[in-house]
Amino acid sequence: MRKVSFNFGLSLIVFLSVSLSAIAQGDGPRNLLWSPKNTFAFLPKWMGMNQNITPGNVLIKDADLHIDAFPLTLVYNFGLANRYAQVMLNAVPGSVSGTLQASQPGLPAPHLSSSGFADGFIGFKIGLVNQPALNVIEYSHYEKKTFSMMFYGRLWYSGSYDSTKPLNLGSNRLTFELGFPIDLWLSKDPKRPTWLEIYPAIHMYTPNNDPLFISMANKSQQHALYSVENHLSHNFTDNFWLSADLRYQYGGDVKLDGVDQNDKQNILGGGITAGYQVMKMLGLNASYGGIIAGDNGAQSNMIRITAVISYANLKKLQKPE
Repeated sequence: MRKVSFNFGLSLIVFLSVSLSAIAQGDGPRNLLWSPKNTFAFLPKWMGMNQNITPGNVLIKDADLHIDAFPLTLVYNFGLANRYAQVMLNAVPGSVSGTLQASQPGLPAPHLSSSGFADGFIGFKIGLVNQPALNVIEYSHYEKKTFSMMFYGRLWYSGSYDSTKPLNLGSNRLTFELGFPIDLWLSKDPKRPTWLEIYPAIHMYTPNNDPLFISMANKSQQHALYSVENHLSHNFTDNFWLSADLRYQYGGDVKLDGVDQNDKQNILGGGITAGYQVMKMLGLNASYGGIIAGDNGAQSNMIRITAVISYANLKKLQKPE
């Protein structure tokens, strides 16, 4: 017999939607391409999400949740065994607020809010095929290969969490993400690049041994989630580019004390992104995305604005006269 009541379903939607929706939207276009070594980048983002569901099948038709997240990612690119490599450190301050369906007809829907940190990550990439370690000058003259591939691993750590509260930004667990991004160079003109990025990945979760109090459970465990993220982008000018984005994810169903909650995710999402290179060290892009198809009338939409601030010490590359 299940231990989860309908009211817990209302709380569970808030708990899961914050920690997983940011993952569900993916990295965004041109974040899975390899870069020259000995360069730094800082990527501040704002993400605004509105939804009435968890990323799976738990649907609350009258729920109205708004999430503001501000992911901050620091990146360093370097060479490892003559291959491109990258390390990343990410933190996600944010807030969530919204109303849920009242537990009894005729009563006003409760309004809940929370702020703090959503789950962040430590990441590592290394080139496997056609992604050598090149400095900025070598990279600019390198003839791109049609096919290249890297390994991408991330360890997601928990953000703010309190099991006595029905609304949390963090997940109180670790997530291991492993994947192999593939980059396809589809352009003959290096000034008008066209990229197809394909990123299949698996997300594996440790147990949460302190679930939300309202669940009356001692342990929650989420099954592995499988995802495929795709971006087709093209430069229409030297500085301006557009991307069509698509992502599918399946799995991730939850068990409470061994009891399956029937909330397996089966979602296809899509969106568009516009980017502009303001100057050599600064690029901006904006994305809009949402669910195209999902079980049980799933609804979600997202706006994301990203700045890419990069730095390379070119003086070290200049030859002395």
